[in-house]
Amino acid sequence: MTGGAWAEHVLPHGPLTQLAPRVWQVTGQTPGFGFPRNMTLWRMDDGGLWVHSAVACDATTMAEIEALGPPAVLVVPANVHRLDAAVWKARYPALRVVCPAGVQEAVARALPVDSTDADVPGVLTHALPGVRPLENAYQVDAGAGHALVFCDALFNVRPTRWVLALVLFLIGGRGFGMTRVARWRLLRSGPAFAAWLRARAMEPTLALLCLCHGDAVLRDPAPKLREAAAKL
Repeated sequence: MTGGAWAEHVLPHGPLTQLAPRVWQVTGQTPGFGFPRNMTLWRMDDGGLWVHSAVACDATTMAEIEALGPPAVLVVPANVHRLDAAVWKARYPALRVVCPAGVQEAVARALPVDSTDADVPGVLTHALPGVRPLENAYQVDAGAGHALVFCDALFNVRPTRWVLALVLFLIGGRGFGMTRVARWRLLRSGPAFAAWLRARAMEPTLALLCLCHGDAVLRDPAPKLREAAAKL
């Protein structure tokens, strides 16, 4: 891959931020109006990196990521989260590309898929009850409790600019939870998904929530899951 191909994908983004002993995040932007999108990185038991919803970063940030460990698994968590997946695979040819079975055909149009996301050592893949099989949630050992990593089933975007406030209004994304657009696209049974969220909130080792869009929940995540459940 040429440097130019990578550079074309690098949009404004924040720094590499450690959320937990084994979890990091980079917040980037979408093309156009700059909606926030997060890449979550988890250090696997063998030292490699599990990369969820890849974001192409500048040279300094990529060097910091590589210093954490070699990128090993690339999760394309939904068919609409393919933006930087192909250039990541081109940069790291040994990356194993995985995605939910329900979107494998769509993701494969952007880059080759090695297997489904249910087959990654150390990662517990949760099929979401009441949600169409277009995305999953993932449970990983954060190093101090466990993290749940979501794609679009939950949002936590703050309207820091007027354009974000407008977008959030249009998609029905006020506060923590599932947006109106996500309900239309993903939801089959609100009660079933709500029950699953409440069950996860009861787990004593739950330490943090990582989302593709919006702030991670780093303290006392259980009430946030119950808040999202109550809105369904």
